[in-house]
Amino acid sequence: MNRHARNEHRWTAATTATTALAVIAMLAMVAASTGATAQQGDAGSKRPAFEVSTVKLASPDVARVVTLPPPSGPNRLFIPSMTLLTMVYAAYGGGGLNTAMRVTGGPDWARTTTFAVEGVAPGRPTLREFRLMLQTLLEERFALKIRTEVTTADMLTLVKARSDGPLGPKVRSWSGMCPKVMPALYLQAPRRPLVNGPPADADDQGIAECPSGYRASGILLDGVTMSTVAEVLSLPPGRALLGTIVTDQTGLTGRYTMELDYPFPQQRADPAAPADVNLPSLFTAVQEQWGLRIVPGKGPFKLVTVESAQLPTAN
Repeated sequence: MNRHARNEHRWTAATTATTALAVIAMLAMVAASTGATAQQGDAGSKRPAFEVSTVKLASPDVARVVTLPPPSGPNRLFIPSMTLLTMVYAAYGGGGLNTAMRVTGGPDWARTTTFAVEGVAPGRPTLREFRLMLQTLLEERFALKIRTEVTTADMLTLVKARSDGPLGPKVRSWSGMCPKVMPALYLQAPRRPLVNGPPADADDQGIAECPSGYRASGILLDGVTMSTVAEVLSLPPGRALLGTIVTDQTGLTGRYTMELDYPFPQQRADPAAPADVNLPSLFTAVQEQWGLRIVPGKGPFKLVTVESAQLPTAN
């Protein structure tokens, strides 16, 4: 190889190496830019937060609550006494009774220590926005870190008894009005504040419009969707007879007022006494009175694991 050829070869090799280094540097800049964009996107989608909030130990003489109470004002949420794990259900669940959800993990105090939480929000947030604000509070004040997984599990499903037929005699479309006198209920479903007329926001299908739950003679549901119906049947009195939880697969989207006349074991004078042999099964009562069937199927189930949490920071 002559001197000219050797010089040309060296120049070509150097140029190739320089080009390769430039390409690598460009790719690195693109990767860094992409990562920064993703972080900026996360920051831009930051959840809403309370303007002012307080967290303190709950008074021992205040009854513990297990579902998120209705807002105490248009922009105020007050939880009188709730454990951290129960607040995880309330904040990260679907807004209803969250019967197709399980929260595990976390320190022992997260299951036993109750807290009083109050937050004041900007504007007039919806119930879903209140839950998002509660998520922000838990992650900031309790340093909460969770892992969530949604699976498909075996469960019972609620379907129409006749796809083209009417619902049962104990079901009617909700009138848009709540009763003036509060009915005597227990194991109540989460609901909106009592305001008659169309809801201010309709973003929560799992929230009842009026007081709904179990009563001495069975179940009373008022201003509910079928999602709430399935969740109420999944509570301990119903689940004890059905064997598992129920999910809604009726395809119905309206709100209803419904009554079920049925003596659940907890409602009998002697819950330990054997049931009346002439009493129809809960499956039969639901079909006869509501025009709905409870059949085996599958549905979504949410698993939430608390990976870490700390006692709340000072106010």
